[in-house]
Amino acid sequence: MILSVTPNPCVDKTVFLKQMEVGKKNVCTGATTIPGGKGNNVARAVKALGEESATLVLVGGATGKHVVEMITKEDRGACHPVWIEQNTRTITTVLEEGHRRQTPLFEPGPKVDLAEREIFVATVISHLPSTDILTLNGTVPDPLMQDCYARIITKAREAGVPTILDTHGPELELGLMAEPFMVKPNEAEAAEVVGFPLDSDQARWRAVDYFHEQGVQLVVLSLGQGGVMASDGNERFHVVPPAIEEVNAVGSGDSLVAGIAVGLKRGWPLEQTIIWGVSAGTANALSWNIGHFTEAEVKSIATQVTVTRM
Repeated sequence: MILSVTPNPCVDKTVFLKQMEVGKKNVCTGATTIPGGKGNNVARAVKALGEESATLVLVGGATGKHVVEMITKEDRGACHPVWIEQNTRTITTVLEEGHRRQTPLFEPGPKVDLAEREIFVATVISHLPSTDILTLNGTVPDPLMQDCYARIITKAREAGVPTILDTHGPELELGLMAEPFMVKPNEAEAAEVVGFPLDSDQARWRAVDYFHEQGVQLVVLSLGQGGVMASDGNERFHVVPPAIEEVNAVGSGDSLVAGIAVGLKRGWPLEQTIIWGVSAGTANALSWNIGHFTEAEVKSIATQVTVTRM
């Protein structure tokens, strides 16, 4: 099973209108909600790719209950909630249909106390015996939790469970100290850690080497539409997706993580695994709904990617 952990999920609400008029009443043409948060996107994409997935979320209040209900009833996914006192956040995105402009409004995450933090860490650790791949996704809602990923990675490594760390800021820097199996920063996130701009391929590969030096076995540097640079210390690839008519890129990085997790679980060679991840991320961008693609679509895209072996 691939278990995805999301400490700061949300009710992800999108409201649709033709064009927003700031300072005036706007009548929406429709609205949708999904269980948001990077790990929930990963779990949804893993399931779309034909593997067993589950998500572990830190949730509270009525909005937290809504997140769990959407995961279990609408996504039909397995969910392990860890409950806290404060309400789960809501993210509202205004989508202007006329020119497809998105304006997301992010609420702050809930406060978490010491006891809730310890229950969260212990719960994740308790699921390690049934986990093949563990993904740790996004930032935490409270600074009190910034070392949680590092603690979980240490226990996962002791249990022989590979971890994929997809976060930034202090969570990434602290997590690196525990030597996760894989990291997937984008250029800005990586530059923040390594301390120099990633303004050339030479600088990007230098950043990849930095992460290897910290004990990371698999480094996947996300370049957006430029694909990814990936290295396991022996093999290196630059994998570029085909040009597409993008509908919604939100969740494509999470679908990339899902595709790589699936490849790792299946024991595929590195090149095939990275191609699968890039193809899943590309397939996600072809529709508005996050993680709603098919294996057939991913297979088709995989035949069109460009791979440069370094």
